[in-house]
Amino acid sequence: MKVLLCTDGFPTAEAALEVVLYRPWEEGTEVRIITVIPPLHDLLNRVVGILGVDNMTRKAHGQLAEDAKDLLVKYSERLQKKFGNDKVSSHLLEGRPGEKIVAEAKSWDCDTIVLGAHGRNDSGEFLFGSVPEYVLSHAPCPVEILRATSISALVSEIEHNETIEEDKYLIALDDSNGSRDVMAEVLSRRWPDGARFRVITAVEPLPFQAYSGLGPWEGTGNEDFSELVRKTVTAEKANATKVLEDAISKLKEAFPEAEISMELLDGYAKDRVLNYAREWPADMIIVGSHGHRGFVEFVLGSVSKATALHAPCSVLVVRNPHLKPTPPAPPAQSPAQATPPSA
Repeated sequence: MKVLLCTDGFPTAEAALEVVLYRPWEEGTEVRIITVIPPLHDLLNRVVGILGVDNMTRKAHGQLAEDAKDLLVKYSERLQKKFGNDKVSSHLLEGRPGEKIVAEAKSWDCDTIVLGAHGRNDSGEFLFGSVPEYVLSHAPCPVEILRATSISALVSEIEHNETIEEDKYLIALDDSNGSRDVMAEVLSRRWPDGARFRVITAVEPLPFQAYSGLGPWEGTGNEDFSELVRKTVTAEKANATKVLEDAISKLKEAFPEAEISMELLDGYAKDRVLNYAREWPADMIIVGSHGHRGFVEFVLGSVSKATALHAPCSVLVVRNPHLKPTPPAPPAQSPAQATPPSA
């Protein structure tokens, strides 16, 4: 396992380091810690260069670089105690942070990227900045956005005499290839002793359910339409239940000592996943970056992005590096271009 840990010195980056140090990893895991600083002197010179402060801006940039190097040394020393000196490396990079992180992940061929989330608005929601958004959209591998435990989650765990350490993992699935990637990722990792997995999925309302008994469905057709809705929903729930049961079976086989449960939910996935994470409360939500609109929709920019944006806890977004965009449909032929059928 190759873990790319990205830090910027904010307190949340410290929290991300603590999670990496706490969590068990497979033997031989390598950790590369990087920090990216923007070209500060170039940026400032564009604004105030005419005032003749080039030396001042270069000095400020130099100090920023020195502080970043000190931070990398400090974090590296702590990581080396867990993983070994030869398994920890560090790099100071300069440029656009999002682009540099993705480029480093590709060149090093890492297995997961770890970012510390920072910045919250008055409601406690993560302010989705350009760096994590860019990394989530372009990363060649799973991305973990780690948050410090919220006050409400701490209070809940204390009230229920539960451990404060990360150990509660909420796995949100559908029946897409994206969710199969999620299960493959979860099953391939090591997790803390006493880990608790809860697997959920949501049966979303059918787009046409709201029209039952209205307009053209009134009268003799209404009963047939209602029966169609009932059969469709029943089939969706049966499919969702099978996905959950398959996941539970695999988790129990891989982690016999873990506490594993499942729940089938009704409602829109975006809301249900986030609400469930708050109520449980989860330490980490695990979702896929791509899916399709079925009984639950997981598409980056939809459920996975909303989860990363608003989650009250850490989030692991599992990306499939082999996923390719759907090719455009070939242009339609004109009647003159069409090949006549053979006799």
